[in-house]
Amino acid sequence: TEAPVTGVEHWTTKRTPDGDVRLFMWEKFVGSAEGKPAVLFVHGSSMASQPTFDLTVAGRPDSSVMDWFARRGFVCWCVDMEGYGRSDKKRDIYCDIANGADDLAVATDAIMQQRGIRAFLVYGISSASTRLRRRISARSIPSSSASRSITRSCTNADTGRPTPRYAP
Repeated sequence: TEAPVTGVEHWTTKRTPDGDVRLFMWEKFVGSAEGKPAVLFVHGSSMASQPTFDLTVAGRPDSSVMDWFARRGFVCWCVDMEGYGRSDKKRDIYCDIANGADDLAVATDAIMQQRGIRAFLVYGISSASTRLRRRISARSIPSSSASRSITRSCTNADTGRPTPRYAP
């Protein structure tokens, strides 16, 4: 039998002029999360992270991409952007690309602090790739973050464009 995959919920806070916004993060791994390469899954504009990346379907063991990667030695993370899933929906705003890019900066900072992860492989679908590009190209990561740069790109199968990877 396969080793069980552990799921752990985490929360972080994004500071805004309108007040604090709670962001939900979900982590999955087999055994211990320590010392494993990290994958960050980023949802698009039509669905939250868990139903997209951690779907459970009876009789279909590989429906959860997070479980699939966790069983192959990765620690997997996903985050619900503001206005999606379990994250706050209290502000009367349009949850646009820029807002999602800010959410990614806050989430990656929290993951780095909580688990000591220094680099992420990133998989984003739909508008997530635009959020990622905006966050990286703007280089407006909060000063409390470790300095990050793009060290390697993978090709996005849908667009043929590079998918960035954060690293110190």
